[in-house]
Amino acid sequence: EAAMFNTWERVRADRDQLLRDSDYTQVEDSPLTDEKKSEWVTYRQQLRDMDFSDPDNITWPTKPN
Repeated sequence: EAAMFNTWERVRADRDQLLRDSDYTQVEDSPLTDEKKSEWVTYRQQLRDMDFSDPDNITWPTKPN
């Protein structure tokens, strides 16, 4: 059970880091175009909506270019 918790903890930490790493894309003075910001909004929502039912088989969304 402890190993499962560590796996979930790791997956969530990885996901949360990806969200933090992309925070800059959503600030008002971001240099991104509206189209690129929209791509990042979609990516960030996909991160939030991920299926974590099997932490050993995670399909991560593709980060925008």
